[in-house]
Amino acid sequence: MNERINTTLHTVSFVLMVALILWHFVASSVTFPYVLTILIVALIAIEVVSLIMVSKTYPENHTSFKIGIIAGLCILLGIKTMMPTLFVPLTVTVVAVNFLYNFYTGNKRRRGAYKRRKAKRLKL
Repeated sequence: MNERINTTLHTVSFVLMVALILWHFVASSVTFPYVLTILIVALIAIEVVSLIMVSKTYPENHTSFKIGIIAGLCILLGIKTMMPTLFVPLTVTVVAVNFLYNFYTGNKRRRGAYKRRKAKRLKL
């Protein structure tokens, strides 16, 4: 059940990204960095909820990667004010890596090849 909700969250984030980009092109008064800032805040919220839901099901490397993506998105908010010329390309790169990883893990999980390993217990 959590995995279906997780996949739905990733689909919602993808639809949100497409909608925000369309909003930028339709409304000429909206700047692209502003649209990306809204997208980053929404992606942080979606990724945190997604990570909470599947952290016990997916492997540890998935959890580590997702925490890195969330940290990268938070860092991008600081880059927006410090280096505005790098904000757009870095944001597009982080968002693209996030979506590619989401769909990669979703497909791999459906095939049953992406499982959490059971912890080994020490026997005395």
